[in-house]
Amino acid sequence: MQAKPSQDQSHLQDMLKSAQQAVSYVRGQTFEQFWDDAKTRDAVAMRITVIGEAARKVSQETAAKAPEIPFHQISGLRNRIAHNYESVDFREVWKITQQDLKPLISELEKYIQQLKQTQTLAQKISQALHLKIDPPNPGQGPRIGM
Repeated sequence: MQAKPSQDQSHLQDMLKSAQQAVSYVRGQTFEQFWDDAKTRDAVAMRITVIGEAARKVSQETAAKAPEIPFHQISGLRNRIAHNYESVDFREVWKITQQDLKPLISELEKYIQQLKQTQTLAQKISQALHLKIDPPNPGQGPRIGM
């Protein structure tokens, strides 16, 4: 699957937003509170599924440029949740919210920021290449030696 850079950036943004949401859902909770709240468990599992689906859609080229982000593992986790929902280990889901999502958020923010800086630089270069600079008109300049 060959994705355009703008599509990849959209998928990365989806991953970031879902990771941030999942973390916010469990902020201030203990595992017991998480375990007792089926809505929160389901919401977090859904956010992890969205993260995995978006990770699966990121091009191999982009994934290679961001080796700190384990795209393959993330999409594999999505498959385990989506296809074996009745046997999801919510202790593992909790562990992911506590140990894995914050570093993922950090790496995604860094990479997305790099992409934006690269795009800004590319736009500036493109604009500079399209500047029209008129050559000086020799008849209007100062006359030397006359």
